[in-house]
Amino acid sequence: MKLILENWRRYLTEFLETPITKLRVFDFDDTLAHTVAKIKVINTKTGEIRTLDSQKEFEAYEEKGDEEKEGETLDFSEFEKVPEETPPIEEIIKIFRNMVEHPGKDRKVMIITARMSEAVPEIKDYLENLKPPIDLDDVEVVGTGGESKAPYIQRELDGMPNVNSFIMFDDSEMNLVEVRTMLEENFPDIEVKLRRPKIEDGEVRLPIFRD
Repeated sequence: MKLILENWRRYLTEFLETPITKLRVFDFDDTLAHTVAKIKVINTKTGEIRTLDSQKEFEAYEEKGDEEKEGETLDFSEFEKVPEETPPIEEIIKIFRNMVEHPGKDRKVMIITARMSEAVPEIKDYLENLKPPIDLDDVEVVGTGGESKAPYIQRELDGMPNVNSFIMFDDSEMNLVEVRTMLEENFPDIEVKLRRPKIEDGEVRLPIFRD
């Protein structure tokens, strides 16, 4: 009898739960907040240090051949913290807040960052301490440690077969291209909207990503 009741309770829970039909994914650095952290490029022979000051510079560095990068190592230690003085990008924070606070139960909101998992608590603290604060109880924050975001999103969608709408905000062209390719190959029936934030003359623009 106990087993029958447990199975019935599980059935009711699954039946009454609203299926997730919408997945919303945000990047953190230079999407939700202006990045103040820098990637250090260290010459292992001389100890000389230079910095990569933007996502564009980092992607250009990654496209270099192994010979060009020989004798250099990257230091991402500044990305383990999110200083209180980190400026939020208010226009995108507003969109993020609206999606998080939407009363509909048919959507999941995520933050997927290239930062390491150790930075996840820092990101949560930063957003929860904005004014007004953002309640992240239902928001999953994932740090990929520099790995491609596409496999993480694919695993999410594999576990949510009812998703028919996907939106992603990310300032990295490389991330958006990889995710779009993965979606076209594996989830061709999902409606996809990709946005690549751009800041020009102090104005934040969110053009549709078509490249």
